Amino acid sequence: MNARYILSLCLLLAGPCMAQQEAAEMQKKAETANGVDCARLSIQAARMSLEDADRQFGASDSKGAHQSLDSAVHDVGHAVECSLHVSKYQKNTEIELRKLSRRISAMEKSLEAEEHPYLVSARAEVEKQRDRLLHSMFGDAAGSTGEKKP
Repeated sequence: MNARYILSLCLLLAGPCMAQQEAAEMQKKAETANGVDCARLSIQAARMSLEDADRQFGASDSKGAHQSLDSAVHDVGHAVECSLHVSKYQKNTEIELRKLSRRISAMEKSLEAEEHPYLVSARAEVEKQRDRLLHSMFGDAAGSTGEKKP
């Protein structure tokens, strides 16, 4: 009984560490990839980092969660740069950024008020990057996703 309990506890504690390593490995792959693969891998790394942040917020590790959020925002910027550089995968990148923005918004609603400013800042940066993509695809007709019109 005790061995089973200890094993399950070890697996539970090792899970987040393994997830962080997977996100870091994905970031390294994205940094060395070219073109469409770079954008796709960067988005995957951003998604993994965002999920790491959510887990860390749940474990009351605000500092680690903030680092994971910063990493996710960095990966989003890298994905947009790659997508703009090759002028491909822009539509898919924009769709993924919209999903990431919604995920951050959902995290805001589930967390304490003291974490909201950090999440709002991260979501604003994701929306800023999304605006860059929309403007590259549609020009001035794209408008801005960050502003709400009356």
